[in-house]
Amino acid sequence: MSALSADRLRTRVLDALFEPERRDLLTRSTVLAAARSRFVAGETVDEAVATAAWLRRTNRLAALHPLLPEATDTAGVEACVEEAVTAIERVAPVTSGGDYHSEIYLAPEHLALGTDPEQAADALHRICVAGDEHRVDVTLRSGPHADTDALLDLVRRVRPDHPRLTTSLVARRHRSEADALTLAADGARVRLVRGGTGEPRAIAWQDQHEVDLAFARCLATLLGSGVHAVVATHEPLLLDLADGLADQSGRGPEGLEYQFFLGADPDLQLRTADAGHRVRVLVPYGPMWLEHLHDLARRPSGLRRLVETLTGRA
Repeated sequence: MSALSADRLRTRVLDALFEPERRDLLTRSTVLAAARSRFVAGETVDEAVATAAWLRRTNRLAALHPLLPEATDTAGVEACVEEAVTAIERVAPVTSGGDYHSEIYLAPEHLALGTDPEQAADALHRICVAGDEHRVDVTLRSGPHADTDALLDLVRRVRPDHPRLTTSLVARRHRSEADALTLAADGARVRLVRGGTGEPRAIAWQDQHEVDLAFARCLATLLGSGVHAVVATHEPLLLDLADGLADQSGRGPEGLEYQFFLGADPDLQLRTADAGHRVRVLVPYGPMWLEHLHDLARRPSGLRRLVETLTGRA
């Protein structure tokens, strides 16, 4: 079986396993509880802040990621704003200091970007105001391919007043090299991700070698421009590549930020931080934790980590 066929089969099996009607059964599973305790901080912001404080004691920064339902109306957007501002206010006193900023990580669908761009811009502006006040940065997840233009337009509208606003870029998408050039020219802060499976050939590279090459080209563009870049990957090959490109661009160990999932490759995280690199860990929390585990499992490396946890080999 080809790697592409295996990816598609894995995606279909996982989607069937995580169907909504199976939620009650899954949430009662003791083996899934083990994965939840490793990869999710908890359901409350206080649990997430406690995890962020622990990470800071081990030379790692945190990006709090509230796991919220998709916002489809004004009430949903306001709930996102309230949760984000609360998280900003709670995490700032225990993790910020010097030139280090904590971070809040949001999905565009939490702001109802695809439904009401004006409302999304107003909500993001209010969150960024709170972030600026408390020295907590705001990062946006990439979102679906169909919403990419809307996401980039949102960033262009809000970033002039909040220059530390960061947007995520999926390297495997064909358009991302051009988007990297545009964002770099604008001086925008960018979080570069390799990208998971599931998008069609017309939109994204399918061959894993081609995906790695696309990641390398996007990263070289960002580092060459001097913008703040975040490498969000656990792939050893890409981490080594990032180190080499950072050295070529004249950046020191703290000139590039590495971002990892909570609970994933903790030894690698600590080694990277102890080597003097800036390491940030995504700290998910909230009611949609099962959906987060589903998203994690759709990634080949994420599925491996889940299996290791469930079989006691982690």
